Amino acid sequence: FFLLLGRTAAFRTAFFCGFVAWKMPKTHVFSVEYAKSSMATCRVCMAKIVKDSLRVGHCQEIAENDLTLKENDMDTRSMIAAGAVRWHHFECFPRMKGAKWMTANLPESPAQLEGFNGLKKGDQKKMLDLWKALKGSASDKKRKAEDSTGQAKASKASKATVGAKLSKLTAVRGVLSAAQFKKVSDFERSLSSHSSCSSLLAELKKNDQPRTGKKEELVSRVAEGRVLGGLPSCPKCHNGQIHWSRLGGWFSCPGYFDKEMRTQKRCSFRSKELKRKAWKK
Repeated sequence: FFLLLGRTAAFRTAFFCGFVAWKMPKTHVFSVEYAKSSMATCRVCMAKIVKDSLRVGHCQEIAENDLTLKENDMDTRSMIAAGAVRWHHFECFPRMKGAKWMTANLPESPAQLEGFNGLKKGDQKKMLDLWKALKGSASDKKRKAEDSTGQAKASKASKATVGAKLSKLTAVRGVLSAAQFKKVSDFERSLSSHSSCSSLLAELKKNDQPRTGKKEELVSRVAEGRVLGGLPSCPKCHNGQIHWSRLGGWFSCPGYFDKEMRTQKRCSFRSKELKRKAWKK
């Protein structure tokens, strides 16, 4: 605290405003629309969202709190509360957060989302099916807790059914050929059932691939690597790890963390042509 006394007034103001914003209750707001351009980046796969494709947005709005903010703080409060929308491919949205978080924060129906009424009927149905699948896991857990007869097998089968529906709904062929898509899908099913996270991480480490994310992300990364080959380091900055999206076939680099400078370095590399590395099992 005493370190703040030697700082400028602007720094102290920014610090305390940020602290107030952190302490204030936040409301999760979701929206859906067709991408207006190809500029936005999906916050899950880090690939560009192609114009006119279906995307789902999320942002946090800070609630008003008269006990902490005065009238003359309105401009500061407005700046703090203006949370930018983080966009996701429709297919990537289920991986934005875990099932528990989704259950706690998603609205009851996608019809409550801003932009829902502007979607085509087919895409409205896709959103309804997605919500049913995302909410289904929560319903299964609730039924299991209330079930006094101990029918665990039925609950497990129901959970597997929900998972299969969600996987089918968000499966992306994108730029893959039919043969490639089948091979990747077969590997994903096999790895999900028979591989542990530790074995997946070991295979990714052997191939110098990113090792962050949930199990389904690790599974997808390994399956794609076995079929298509490994992703190289960035040819432009030489330090960043390349991301690839099936949806548009783009290779891109988000940059890297410079340990010496202790700062994030951005990179603008983006291309559809990049040679992959041979995959080691």
